[in-house]
Amino acid sequence: MSKFQLQKIANNVNYNNLMIGNSKFTDDVWNLTEFIALKTITDYFKTIHFSYIKNEDIKLTAKLYAYHKLGTIKPQTVVKRILSDLRPFIKYAQLNNINSFKEINKEIFISFLYWLKNDYIIEYGKKKGEHIRNLTGYRFSLVVEEIIKLGQKNDWKVSQENIFVHMTSSNFWSAEKETSSGKTMPIPEDIFNRILYLAVNKENNKLTRAGIIIQSQTGLRISEVLSIQEGCVKTTSDGYDYMEVTLSKTEKGNPILHKVFINELVKSNVKELEKYTEKLRQESQLKELFLIRSNRKIVSVKAGKFNCRLKKFIEKWNIRDNKGELYQLHSHQFRATYVRELIKRKIPIAHIMKHFDHVSLEMTTYYLTLQQEEVKEIYEAIILNPSSKIAGLKAVELKDKLNFQFKGKTDTEIESIIKNISKSMSFNPLPTGVCLYDFRRGNCSDGNGCFFYKCPNYVTEITFYPILKRELGLMEKEMERFKELGRERDWQRQYVKHQYLKPLVDSLEVQINDQRKAE
Repeated sequence: MSKFQLQKIANNVNYNNLMIGNSKFTDDVWNLTEFIALKTITDYFKTIHFSYIKNEDIKLTAKLYAYHKLGTIKPQTVVKRILSDLRPFIKYAQLNNINSFKEINKEIFISFLYWLKNDYIIEYGKKKGEHIRNLTGYRFSLVVEEIIKLGQKNDWKVSQENIFVHMTSSNFWSAEKETSSGKTMPIPEDIFNRILYLAVNKENNKLTRAGIIIQSQTGLRISEVLSIQEGCVKTTSDGYDYMEVTLSKTEKGNPILHKVFINELVKSNVKELEKYTEKLRQESQLKELFLIRSNRKIVSVKAGKFNCRLKKFIEKWNIRDNKGELYQLHSHQFRATYVRELIKRKIPIAHIMKHFDHVSLEMTTYYLTLQQEEVKEIYEAIILNPSSKIAGLKAVELKDKLNFQFKGKTDTEIESIIKNISKSMSFNPLPTGVCLYDFRRGNCSDGNGCFFYKCPNYVTEITFYPILKRELGLMEKEMERFKELGRERDWQRQYVKHQYLKPLVDSLEVQINDQRKAE
């Protein structure tokens, strides 16, 4: 149940009697502190400020929108919508003498879109003086679109014109959305390995080191990592180490105490962090482990500040991408990378569920929800990218076709080609690869009886080599045993599989050796 139990606003409501926590609807500042428990969020971002909106009619509609959204989404998201996303429209309205959302028609909305794209300049922050990116423009225009659509349903003072039949925020800003979709991409494997190696073996700053290690080994959001407190590491009755973390992004938006299993690397770094910040905790009486002294005051590290630490880490160790540029690392990429690594290791969901049942079902649910879209995106990146090393009956043919389509194309164009190809494929995860069955051919005739090594739809990649190599070794030992026992039929069954598995392993070994020589 959401903490916000908001009464429905009737047409004749007295706004003076309408309360949002301890604030009145008519106040220009709504204090949401009691509804946002995270200490990593400053008090300023726990309040909704309407005072910058000078026009009373527009302000009233903005308040109605904020009040409505507080009943449906997280309060900190509503703060961002009003404090950041709506601000450009308020400036546009002032510049163009717009005094009400009732005045917004199709022409004005389109004019606002082009003003955002061509004329709006960022007024604060690190990108002050720059034009906005498409995804940012999409956010700024979407809040206006939402206000009008909701207002039409709830009898607010908004335009009643059907503005969004042929033109929406999504249509207008789709150029960039098609290439990036606003999704956080995993860290490339070679860069990820270097980041982790440097963090474990070279980095001296204990806060930066611990943050990178904990995120990379747990897949937690940085805000959740920064929330960990003294004594958070515990052990189950059957000997498994886990860590208690405050999760903020739950289904209903209410923070919960969550328990995540951890490895020895995480455990040792948390213990090291406890010792490192012990004096700061005693002096400040704070319990968080990520603490710093700032302006003679002891405060917990904020998520935004940690991303600055990551930038300095990249610069310090000169970590560059394949274009020779410093890698643009964001903390949320560790989460996407963690999911990718789990899938590549082929950890069965049943296994994850069994282990996470000991303490928590939330994380199991999280992995299960990733199995559809996230798995497909990860597999398309692994199998179809230009540098992939793949094997299978039709791997060479597939690679030739991909290379032909990729020839002379930019990275953005290649990404678009991969997206289009993947739309016709299922990317069914298999224990040692993926099935690239094309839906346009109808249902697969083999169905559940598929022996995938001999199937032309089966493709594997060098990350699965250790598993395939181990399977080949076990198969050959089994064949020797059957031979010694005189079990000819059993030997024949294994031999048929061996004929397909051995070339796969050999092909991957050749590509691995070629890669090592190139390095």
